[in-house]
Amino acid sequence: MYLNCRHNFFRKFYVPPSKVISNVEVEFRKSHFLLTHLLLPALEKAPKARIIIVSSKLHRKSKALDLSTIDDKKKFGLFDPYNRSKLANVMHARELSRRLHKQGLHHVSVNSLHPGVVNSNLSRHTLLSKTPLLQLSAPFRWLFLKTDRDGAQTSLYLALSKKVDGISGKYFAECKLSTENELALNDQACEDLYNYSLEQCGVAEQ
Repeated sequence: MYLNCRHNFFRKFYVPPSKVISNVEVEFRKSHFLLTHLLLPALEKAPKARIIIVSSKLHRKSKALDLSTIDDKKKFGLFDPYNRSKLANVMHARELSRRLHKQGLHHVSVNSLHPGVVNSNLSRHTLLSKTPLLQLSAPFRWLFLKTDRDGAQTSLYLALSKKVDGISGKYFAECKLSTENELALNDQACEDLYNYSLEQCGVAEQ
């Protein structure tokens, strides 16, 4: 059995930053690292396979990841955990791509993306959701926010387009290559994060 494509997407924004589950801050916990790791053998058996990780342009707002304080409640800011988790998504894609290529698995690509700002209930945990502003703005949101269909286009592009054959470890937006946070280009930081994630998940590198 093999798998051709793995699409990693979880839509939730701003979980109250005091929440820590199993000693892992919840925004950081809700990634797809373990599932992707467990599916790697099936992906590697495919003639060609693509791993797609949905991040956000807000990853550019993140500061450098300090793995020693990643779960320290005193270090939580209002939106920092979300931005940080999205930076981790981009770093995960780059490092996993590097490791796969190092093993000679060039037929498996890994890329991350920004889907755009989609009209959804993503901000339901924010203070803004408790004000009349969201209800008042509802008739006008379609003017400047994407539909779910529109927001899926870059994911579909990365999953299906022949134009991205052989491209891996990159960040996309609007169905084209985009510029990531320069922090995501730090190879040592990406490697440290990947090893930290393996340790937190209690698994060994395959």
